This record gives sequence, C-alpha cells and structure tokens, in this order.
Amino acid sequence: MKRSNETAFRRSIAPVFLSRRTLLQGAAGIGLGAALGGARAWPARAAAAQANGDVAIFTSAVDIPNIDPAIGHDGAIATTQKHVYDTLYRHTGNPPQLVPWLATDHQSTPDAREWTFTLDERAKFQDGSPVTADAIVYSAQRLLKLNQGVAWMFADILKPEGVTAVDPKTVKFSLAKPFAPFLHATTWLFVLNPAVVKANDKNGDQGQAWLTGNAAGSGPFKISRWEPGNLYQFDADPNYWKGWEGNHVAGYVHQVSQESSTKRLALQKGDVQFADWLSPQDKTLLEKMPTVVVPKETGITTYTVKMNTKVGPTSDVNVRRALSYAFDYKAMLDVMSGFATRIAGPLSPALPDALTTPVYETDLAKAKAELAKSSQYADGFDIEFVYVTGLEEERQTGQILLDQLKALNVNVKITAMEWANAVALFADPKTSPALFPIYSGSDYPDPDAYLWPSYHSSSAGTWMGADQFVDPSVDQMLQDARSTTDEAKRKDLYTKIQQTVVDQAVELYLFTPLEGIPHRKEIQGYSYCPVMGSDPWW
Repeated sequence: MKRSNETAFRRSIAPVFLSRRTLLQGAAGIGLGAALGGARAWPARAAAAQANGDVAIFTSAVDIPNIDPAIGHDGAIATTQKHVYDTLYRHTGNPPQLVPWLATDHQSTPDAREWTFTLDERAKFQDGSPVTADAIVYSAQRLLKLNQGVAWMFADILKPEGVTAVDPKTVKFSLAKPFAPFLHATTWLFVLNPAVVKANDKNGDQGQAWLTGNAAGSGPFKISRWEPGNLYQFDADPNYWKGWEGNHVAGYVHQVSQESSTKRLALQKGDVQFADWLSPQDKTLLEKMPTVVVPKETGITTYTVKMNTKVGPTSDVNVRRALSYAFDYKAMLDVMSGFATRIAGPLSPALPDALTTPVYETDLAKAKAELAKSSQYADGFDIEFVYVTGLEEERQTGQILLDQLKALNVNVKITAMEWANAVALFADPKTSPALFPIYSGSDYPDPDAYLWPSYHSSSAGTWMGADQFVDPSVDQMLQDARSTTDEAKRKDLYTKIQQTVVDQAVELYLFTPLEGIPHRKEIQGYSYCPVMGSDPWW
C-alpha cells in the first residue's frame, strides 16, 4: 500500500477564515432590500448582526434550489454544500491542492482500486455526534442509490458493497475498476448524519424533501434562514470541530439579485461585501474604485455554447460547423473587457492537457461552405438562443450570433430564462434549447472533471450534457482514460477526445474567464480557488 504524504502537509497549514473586521461598516443604515432593488425586508436578526459587523453579505444572480448532496450540483449549490457539510478531502488555493479534511490521511494500492481513509478523531456532526466510517458508508451508498448530482463520478467505478467500515474511524473503498482521479472525487462525497436523515425520511424518500433546504452535516455553518429566490442566511457554528481562527465572520447571507448594475452599486456603497455574476463592464467600473478589489485569477472554468446535437438544425454537424466558423470570437473577447482568454476546445489552457490551437476562427466563407453541405438547412432556418436572466455577457453572446448569422440567412431568437427553468428543459432533447451558453466550473483540476460530464452518454440531458451528445467511441476513450494510472496514456486519450468533439463541433468553444469574486477591500483572508464552489468563505 502506498501512503500519501498529505498528513504532513495538513499539519503544516492553518485554516484561513475571512475576518469580520469592519465588514459591514456603514451598511446598517441602508436597508439591503432597498439597495438590491425589490428584495423583501431583512429579518431583524440579520439586521442586528449587520449593525455589529458580524454578517457578510454575498449577492449573486444564482439561486440555491436544492442542497441535497445526492441531488443538487452547480456553483451556488456547491458553495452552500461546502459550508454545511464536510468531505474526506478538499481543494484549496490556486493552483488547487488536495488537503485532508475529515480524513487525516489515506492509503491506496498502485492500481488505484483500493483506497483506505483514516478519519479525524475530532470530527463531529453539528448535533455533537461523531463522524464515523458508517456515516461515510451511508452517504456513499445513498448517493449511488439516488444516482443524481455528482453520482457520475462514482456510479461507473463504485458499487454499494464496495464501501465498508473497517472500524469506526477507518473507511475503505474497493473500486470495481481503477479510477485515477478518485482522491479528487472524494471532495464531492459530502458526509451526512444518518440519524438526522432517517428522522426526516418522508415515505421512503431518504430525506430528499427535507434535505432540499436543510442540512445534516458537520460543516462550519448552520442554516438559519431559507427563502428560495430571495435570500439564505448561514450562521457560523461556534462548536465547529475544526475550530475557528481569528476574528471570523459570525455568518453570511446569500442574496439573490439579477441585475449586474444593482449589485455593482451595492458593492460600491458597502451594502454588500461580495458580488458575483457581474458583467465585464461593471467589473471594469469597479476596478477604478479604491474601496473594491476585482481579482483576475487564472482559472479553469470554461464558457461555451452548448448545441443540441439531437434535435433541430444543430443536430446536423454541418450546421454546427457553420455556426463555429460564423461566430465572431474577437467580439466575444471584446465583450469580456480583458476578463477572459480564448480557448481552443473544451478545456481551459490552465490544464496541461488542453488543446492550444483553435480549429475554428471567424470565416464567413467557410461558414457558408459548411452550411451548403446540409441537405435540410442549407437555405437558412430559425433558431433559438436561450440564456440565463441577468447575465449580460450571455445576452451579448446571443447578440453576436444574431448579427453574424444573418449572413447565413439564419434568424436567431434570443430568450432570457431563469437557470432552474432552463435546467428542467435539458432532460429531454425535444425541449432542450438549440443554443445555450454555460460556464462549466471545475469539480476537480483534471480533464475527467470536464470531459466525462460533458460528453459521456450517461450525462446527456444534465446541465453539462445539455448538448445531448452521444458517441460510443468517446464513451470508450473516457472510460479508458479514467481507468488507467498511466499519465502518458491518459494525456493521449484526452487529446483524442478533445479533437473528436471539436471536429464534431459539439459546442462553440469561446473562452476561460479570469476569475475571483469582486469584494470590498476591507475583507481579510479571501483566497481564490478555481474548483467550483470554493468561494468565498474558505
């Protein structure tokens, strides 16, 4: 067995928390509900905490529809999950490093099929009961049974009987096949308190209804307010088993607000401390403000336009290639105002296995030639571009398409839609939008984290698999790549996968953003990590 050296690393660092020092200076006198344009009045408890400078306010365009660790999975959900639950390992820093969390260390066999974790003796759930190996087993088996959310990381490589408790503080995973990124995947195995889940089981639903907006974890924050579509409040657990360092925040609020300019003004005034999903134009304005920090960190998120490969005009590869040649990539980078760099394929250039030379550059002559190859759509067609309400760069992406595709006699209808409503459409190719822009955050810094959920046939119909792509040869290469620990072989397979999906023009491959959440300058301890859901509190 090969023992990791993570224990030594774990003991050499101390957790970093945001300081509450001067967090809400000047905010108490201005109702945040008014500042954010129409949100309901703040609860008295939150307002009192604001006056004391204890609660940080984070405003975002994205709602938090379901935090059940076996169901919900996107950026906002992941951030919440990481604040109320713990995992065996966690990613921190940029570039991201794997750090033991509930575990103190691990052992693995050379073929990456058996993994054994030793749990921290101090680990406790929020009700004071110990985090045991049985809880890890329960959480893993529940995830596999419900088979949603992050189950794609485990379903193909782990059977329910493959996770066992060796003793109360040792858990063993015996994989059905080797899985090279398994340690990365453990950062998404959120551990639930079985007793709490079972106490809230309704008609055999394994606690799903209750866990949509409640938590049964061991994380550092507790939920104290849950108003879907409006605001969510989380209070720091003073008894968190890992402890706290310094003048940490007493809590934080996730406020849903769509308009970028409204969020920018709230950040400028100090009514909020963090503002996410701001337009590049608003970020540019904020860069000039001495009281605001606008990070430009190299990340591994990608921004692409998913094209429905099963239904309508985009089911024709010639149409998809035509759209790829017709798109104005320079205009897209201009929209991003220096907050993005071009990508050549589905991976960010920050990952070593990414393609570096784009196949598609703006060339209307080539676009017309590709469209002419289509037996059904050569003379033009109508198509719908759907984007998330409030995300200005997404709207402008649609506008670029509308302008460019006129030359191909293609009429683009631009439609704004709430994220949750759009996700519901992806499940069926017949309702899935023809064109839909998506920021694909990183579950872990490995090509598998992007390529499997985007292009494996089992992911078709999810938000990352919104293109409905199915290709048996790609499936096989993806399976081979995650099953080998030979890095040279993995690199070769991932190169071939990228070349295949680019040749098939499955998506419009646009850019990787320069990331980090704009925040007030007085914030202390903010550390960017490119792994999805890591911002802003850890």
